[in-house]
Amino acid sequence: MTVAEYCGNMESSILQFIFSLTDDIRQRIEQKKLFYKEQIVRYAEKQIDFFFKAYNLKNALLHSYKHEAYNTIMFKLKNILKEHNVFQCV
Repeated sequence: MTVAEYCGNMESSILQFIFSLTDDIRQRIEQKKLFYKEQIVRYAEKQIDFFFKAYNLKNALLHSYKHEAYNTIMFKLKNILKEHNVFQCV
């Protein structure tokens, strides 16, 4: 059984997007293209907004999906941010 069969095509594509965006952000941090936490947050939010424009969902569901995608990505990046000493405004 594949992930798409288990949780559906839309959820599967969202999961693939989350993993690919996390890898993209990790690479950009390693290449020093993103070095402020605020840059990373803005980049992630912008990419999430672009991804979900393709889906025709109600606003409440859309907001929930965006929020969960953002939280998942930032959770996965937490150790990478510490490891690479990403700057953060206090």
